[in-house]
Amino acid sequence: MSTATLPAGKFQSRDELVSFIEQQATSAVEKATRVERRVPWVTSGPVCADSAGYSVLKAAAFALGFVGPDQAKEEIHAHQQLRDLYAGYGFSPHHGQQSFLVPLASAHLPVFEPQGQRLRDELHQKMTAHAAKFDPDEADWIGRRLNPHRKALGTATDTAGGSFVPLPMLGELIDLQRSLEVFATAGAREVALPPNGRVQFPKLTAASTAYWVGEGSAITESQPTTGNLDLQAKKLGVFVKINNELLRFASPSAEGLVRLDMARAAALKADLAMLEGTGGTQIKGLITYSDITAHTASTTGANGDTFTPADVALMESKLPDAVDAPTAWVLRKAMFAALMNRRADAVSAADGKGAFLFRDMRAASGGPPAELYGTRVVRSAQVSAARTKGASSALTYMLLGYFPDWVVARMGVMEFLASGLGDTALQNDMTYLRGIQHIDAGPRRAASFVLCDQLVVG
Repeated sequence: MSTATLPAGKFQSRDELVSFIEQQATSAVEKATRVERRVPWVTSGPVCADSAGYSVLKAAAFALGFVGPDQAKEEIHAHQQLRDLYAGYGFSPHHGQQSFLVPLASAHLPVFEPQGQRLRDELHQKMTAHAAKFDPDEADWIGRRLNPHRKALGTATDTAGGSFVPLPMLGELIDLQRSLEVFATAGAREVALPPNGRVQFPKLTAASTAYWVGEGSAITESQPTTGNLDLQAKKLGVFVKINNELLRFASPSAEGLVRLDMARAAALKADLAMLEGTGGTQIKGLITYSDITAHTASTTGANGDTFTPADVALMESKLPDAVDAPTAWVLRKAMFAALMNRRADAVSAADGKGAFLFRDMRAASGGPPAELYGTRVVRSAQVSAARTKGASSALTYMLLGYFPDWVVARMGVMEFLASGLGDTALQNDMTYLRGIQHIDAGPRRAASFVLCDQLVVG
């Protein structure tokens, strides 16, 4: 412990000496406090203003050997805590010691004991520690400066991935992913997938029956039948390529770019499966369930049907009485645009110069309403434009439903691997990031959804 040197001949009294010693002690405490705040969270407690927070970029850099353990203390400690937590429930990563566990959804961590509860709160703080420091302008500059690899599917245009999304925030990966997913936007229910990778939800498959009976007559026995929605972990792989310069930038904006790209890739793949997946190794899609309610458009054709204003109310009328009101429509952006622009005939047949059929607005400055007859519209290019009927193979479909009856189960961690191997990665100084999520989804009651298929876009 260091000691302060007393200046010779400075003190004229005992009180002055005591005051000097108190000042030195106060200064030493303040200095120690500042040093303690700079120590990484893993040794200093909860996240503070000076904490480094959690960085996916640092986790990748450590996995590749670009940085040492002293520079990735937060990430290593989080991995060790998650590994120990899930190991207690018998969960083993697919690649053992090579897998680096990254927090995906802190709210989905097993919290059956105080350890899990503390870890949930701590990881949420670490993942969002620098949310306020994300700079969209800096992120745009980094994107243009480095031209990081971008997937062919995006969210900026209809042909490349669906609806527009807000600027990325430096939050948890699951928050970014859910904001990009159709089913989450439509109101799907989110639950945690247990470490054993399986969860069951009871459901009523047939209700009891009531009967009128006469005086002294026996009441006919009625037996309701039940079943289970069995959700079992499906492996969803996320593959992202980034330039190694991003690992060296290590700024909140660069971190935000990587997190958003990983979330975007996972959201698009999950959405496509939840809509049209074949089951087996992937999620079984909603439109593939045999007991989903079907609706045929009022105007039919040999090569595709035409959706009319009357079909809006007709589809809603087919929802069961237990559904008070639907929560969302799901359709392609091109289909929604066609509906918003469709007009009645005015002077001659098929002139399309009359009133708008699906909206009452004529001015383009205000933009189209984001709803159909009071129900929210969620638009996505993940909705197929390759449905077939007759000679046509460019048809689409529309979904209406009560989406809280669609349950999405996810595990709270993502298995993370980073590699710089391979001819392309080596030559272009790039890093390949691969994340594995465990997810499944399904309807508690498929009758809560109405499908209108084989529709002409236009």
